[in-house]
Amino acid sequence: MARIPQSFIDQLLDRTDIVSIIDLRVSLKKTGREYGACCPFHDENTPSFTVSPTKQFYHCFGCGAHGSAISFLMEYDRLEFRDAVDVLAQAAGMELPEEAVEDTPTGPPREPLYDVLRIADRHYQSALRKNDATIAYLKKRGVSGDMAKRYGLGHAADSWDALTGIIGDKPAAARAGMLIERDSGGYFDRFRNRLMFPIRDTRGRTIAFGGRALGDDKAKYLNSPETPLFHKSDQMYGLYEARQAMRDLPRLLVVEGYMDVIALAQHGFPNAVATLGTATTASHLTTLFRHTQEVVFCFDGDAAGTRAARKAMDISLPVMRGARRVRFMFMPEGEDPDTLVHSDNGTARMQAAIDEARPASEVLLNGLTEGLDLTTPDGRAQLIERARAPINALPPEAFRAELIGELSRLSRLPSADLRELFATHASARPAHDTPVAHKPAAREADSARVTPVTRALSLLLADTALAGKVDNARADLADHNNPGARILAEAIDFFANNPNVAVARWLERYRDNRYFSRLQTLAAQSPPGDDDTRADEFVDAVARLSQQRRSRQTLRERYNALLAQQEHGPLDERAAQELKEVLSQLQGSTG
Repeated sequence: MARIPQSFIDQLLDRTDIVSIIDLRVSLKKTGREYGACCPFHDENTPSFTVSPTKQFYHCFGCGAHGSAISFLMEYDRLEFRDAVDVLAQAAGMELPEEAVEDTPTGPPREPLYDVLRIADRHYQSALRKNDATIAYLKKRGVSGDMAKRYGLGHAADSWDALTGIIGDKPAAARAGMLIERDSGGYFDRFRNRLMFPIRDTRGRTIAFGGRALGDDKAKYLNSPETPLFHKSDQMYGLYEARQAMRDLPRLLVVEGYMDVIALAQHGFPNAVATLGTATTASHLTTLFRHTQEVVFCFDGDAAGTRAARKAMDISLPVMRGARRVRFMFMPEGEDPDTLVHSDNGTARMQAAIDEARPASEVLLNGLTEGLDLTTPDGRAQLIERARAPINALPPEAFRAELIGELSRLSRLPSADLRELFATHASARPAHDTPVAHKPAAREADSARVTPVTRALSLLLADTALAGKVDNARADLADHNNPGARILAEAIDFFANNPNVAVARWLERYRDNRYFSRLQTLAAQSPPGDDDTRADEFVDAVARLSQQRRSRQTLRERYNALLAQQEHGPLDERAAQELKEVLSQLQGSTG
């Protein structure tokens, strides 16, 4: 994606009123200083969705959705980041700067790559209309002319230069994965004698191709290589076509192959997508859940299918928040979606298979209990141990609570005891005190120890005027070994110099930062207490971080002095013990 200058994002958000943007899509009602509505991202009867005109930020207390106007358009209108910025820019009467349209962060312009892919797309589609053998193959596979047109199917000739001969910008075509440069000079076609499937992004632009061999090539399917436009771990085949066919997608079916997607669409299931020769990734799921609330994975009914389902389950757990659902459909032996819908009464059989898809909770519990004798204490103890990691991977919402309830029934332990057990033995905290969100009530034992960074950021993002109360501590924070403290220093500096800027504008500077999601969660909070109490807490938290930094500096100076002493001869017992203690404190003084 082209880089959009931060200065443009800042100006855009200054000109954007998040209340107006959301109110065009969701009817908002004023409630005190904020606006409220029933959340558009999950089903609810009592409004829990709030929009803050001060922070220029939205938050749902039910499902946890939150963010800026850009984030809202990405979630609600199902747009990519660049497209969401483009929509807001048009509404604000602004034009994207030229570099945002043409340049990439680290390489040459991408527009020539789109150009050569458009040329290749037209070339392959034109070649298909003239190739009787490939048309006969498609008819044999049951693909109609309408489906071939809808999915842009094409034909790559059995030639080394059929495409090379019509491409002018051959270096761009090589960067786009369509041509291969010869060691001796010149280029040749990557795809030869293949049925071609264009892979499109969510805006309908061709970004890559998949090709099915029509001859005896050992590689039955060949995809474009990784390019500046195409990353197979992010892209799904058929997603653009699914969105074109159905504005509101009740679910997306994740199948294995291109032909599965097309066969399902032809038989009344246009909401199928396929991964591109790779297992489902977290990036895939993030993309899918931007367009639907339910994902149904389709796997073979054999042991390999069961293993694949469990891997997909592991990837799914961390993103199953709010109304999101994952189900698993296992095909009858010897069948795949393509053969199933083409069989007798195939459409009805496929619909029945979708209706009978097993919920994630059932698949997860079956895997956890496999091979265990739950009539014995040992078997029940093993179940709890097996469940620890997947339960702790889940967001603290309804699905997690339901699973703990079912584990309670199977293990014969009260749900409250299980919650405490999982919380107590959750994964160890990171080495550094990074900004983390307040934990839910189910983990009150952990949340009692809120770190200074977390507390200070939460307070500052609730009242940015606090930045002016700690001028003398900024240097200590900026030079802190703790990454969270350094982010806090940047926030204090930003709001001290920009006292009237909304929190959402500062947050957008961290969209590509690994802590962006956590910072958004902190920004959604409203710390308790009056203004004076919150100010005192903020100053105290910053002072503690400042003291940590100075204490570590003193330890480092003493450590260096002892090392220098050691260079002149062995340390005595007392000095050696002190060196050991100082080193231990340095290793543990992460705040």
